[in-house]
Amino acid sequence: MRSAKGFSLVELTVVIGLIVLLAGLTLSGSSAVLRHSEQRQTRTVLAQLDTAIAEWELQSDRKLSWWDIDDPPTEYDIRDVHADTPEVLILTEILDIVMRSATIRQMIAGIDPELVYHYEDDTAPWLDQNAEKTQVNDLFLGSVTILDVWGTPIYATHPGRLWTTADNPPGYSLPRDQDGTIRTLNEQQYGIAPNRRVVFVSAGPDQRFGLPMEFSPLDMQAMLEARLDNLYSIPVRFDSSGY
Repeated sequence: MRSAKGFSLVELTVVIGLIVLLAGLTLSGSSAVLRHSEQRQTRTVLAQLDTAIAEWELQSDRKLSWWDIDDPPTEYDIRDVHADTPEVLILTEILDIVMRSATIRQMIAGIDPELVYHYEDDTAPWLDQNAEKTQVNDLFLGSVTILDVWGTPIYATHPGRLWTTADNPPGYSLPRDQDGTIRTLNEQQYGIAPNRRVVFVSAGPDQRFGLPMEFSPLDMQAMLEARLDNLYSIPVRFDSSGY
């Protein structure tokens, strides 16, 4: 009768190596599945916001409009977003307008409640400037914003008002986009909004939009790389003069 033979050191090393390799592949695959699931969930939220704005504009029979600093505020829906409203609160300002419609409120209620943040005070972790906290206290207590699955507020990149010949004085001209609107600083940073549409932007899993303020010292290459995992409700473009 042949005696039992144990594994050699080489055989044990091969087996352990295979186990480690399979474990690594399993973890890598699980991480990829989770990452795609998070991206899919965030894209769904962006699409819900896009649909809500489209429904509001259909009900109103016009585009959501922006108050330029030189125009009467009664003629526009949103306040002077260029100068006064911090970027992190622009989505909140938009939602305050469109959620006056019961239909839109119902649509926003369809977003995962864990991603809906209610401003009950000015202590949200992303409010790190006095201007942002003051705006919340003065205007947005009880209002909401929407987060992506990584806990970062979703931003809104919006078109400016319609460009006119008065915006082309001698020696200076406000930038005009293909859709006939003035290009805003917001568009320059987060992406140019096409066809007069509001675009909703998630910073993605790295929680960075790819903005100068996010990098100290300033690193252009790192900024561009940080932008790669951003998610958008509709495609945007950046021109050569953008960041």
